[in-house]
Amino acid sequence: MFEKQKLKHETYNDGFIQYGSIKTIRNSSKVKTGETFEIIGKLAYETMSVRDNDNLIADSLGYTIDKKIKVPYRILPENIKVKIDDVIYDVVKKDSSDKVKMFLYLQIASNQKEVM
Repeated sequence: MFEKQKLKHETYNDGFIQYGSIKTIRNSSKVKTGETFEIIGKLAYETMSVRDNDNLIADSLGYTIDKKIKVPYRILPENIKVKIDDVIYDVVKKDSSDKVKMFLYLQIASNQKEVM
């Protein structure tokens, strides 16, 4: 009479990312002394393989994809940074075709060595 429906849900088994922004540290004289990563939130993620088509699009737009991850859908601010295992990435593209998951295309941040 009733068919059993299989529950389909996403898995995010590779760990957690921290997302946030880079804040400038200044001394009392307003001189820049460094930068720090300010955490806004945390999300579970799964590492995805970067397809050839992804790399072709990235090359045509002038950036490279160092890592592609899948995270639960969230509305994330523009110019967001992601920290995975003490490496900070720029999010160069967000792809959210549905309201369940989204893909983040990451490029290692250019100021990686300066950030504490």
